[in-house]
Amino acid sequence: TPFFLATALVSAAAAISGVLMSVLDVAVDDAASVVAGLVVVGGGFVPALAFKLAGMRMPALPTTAQQLQENIDPYNGRDVATRTELASGWMTALYAATGTICGACLIALARRPDLPEALTAIALTLLLLLHGRGMVHVWQRLTLVVPGAWGAFLMIVGAAGSLGASDRPAFVAGLLALAAVLAILSWTVPGRRMLPYWGRAAEILHSLLAVALLPLTLWTLGLFGYLRSIMG
Repeated sequence: TPFFLATALVSAAAAISGVLMSVLDVAVDDAASVVAGLVVVGGGFVPALAFKLAGMRMPALPTTAQQLQENIDPYNGRDVATRTELASGWMTALYAATGTICGACLIALARRPDLPEALTAIALTLLLLLHGRGMVHVWQRLTLVVPGAWGAFLMIVGAAGSLGASDRPAFVAGLLALAAVLAILSWTVPGRRMLPYWGRAAEILHSLLAVALLPLTLWTLGLFGYLRSIMG
């Protein structure tokens, strides 16, 4: 069932983290960055995997005129609707596992982070929020947006804890200004038709953040520093 699959994925991520920390002696934040990178890569295959788990099959594209006449019988509408609901359930479970794992990784990354960990956490947070933007199903969107909001909360709390007493009033004022901007956007944006380039800009940023997670993970693991020390 979808629930057991999601549970198995979360357990597998925990096992991978445990192996990295116990066998390879990797720090907890480094292990979190590796697991987050793997989850982001796997998240790109969620729709196709849910499609297959629901028992649906995409017919091959015809290459000859004769093949255009093959497999042209219409599918049973009730069967298609049932399998579509199954695919939606599988997608919700897979995205729930993705959000749960990423939320746990963000806790480790936001715990007294250095610059690589902070940038990785910011990239992962924005990636979750942007990916949730494209979800139509409410529960699928929540499984990604809630961990993204959780990551933003952790980063704000971590930033506040690292500030001195004299800097905190300005930080609070900035948070109040941000809250006011978000409140205004929540009143004005819903229901309005957005210009196409805003959606395209979000898609480009989404892709850039996904690609950036790989070098950020390597930076978190200290690979770049190791290579620099070898090359002198």
